[in-house]
Amino acid sequence: MHTSVNNRIFQLFLIVSICVFTAQLSIAGGGAIQSMANIMMKINHYPSDSEKKTLGDIVNDKSTSEHDRVMAQSIINLQHKASPADKEKLSKIMNDKSAPADARDLASIIHNLNHTPSEGDKARLEKMIH
Repeated sequence: MHTSVNNRIFQLFLIVSICVFTAQLSIAGGGAIQSMANIMMKINHYPSDSEKKTLGDIVNDKSTSEHDRVMAQSIINLQHKASPADKEKLSKIMNDKSAPADARDLASIIHNLNHTPSEGDKARLEKMIH
């Protein structure tokens, strides 16, 4: 019976480890873009506290690209629209031909936000999510 309990504990440990690893992967790389696109799809003037936490995880994840961390911080800072300082950083991403197309597109959407995304921006965000 003692071995059975140890096996169950080990199985539980494996399941939890896989879940944590999967969550980290979803934030890194394309997952960060998808997470930010999801937030931007429903943003209304500024991100919610739970959205700010998700964005903060992206900002603090050193395995996430610098572009993604800059965009996540810019979304955290949103107050109806991007600040002038954030717009300057977003413009650099928008004009960086070495940045992935989705990153340049998302930077443009954040840069041009006026309270909520336009219908055209929502269509572009939808493509990033799927």
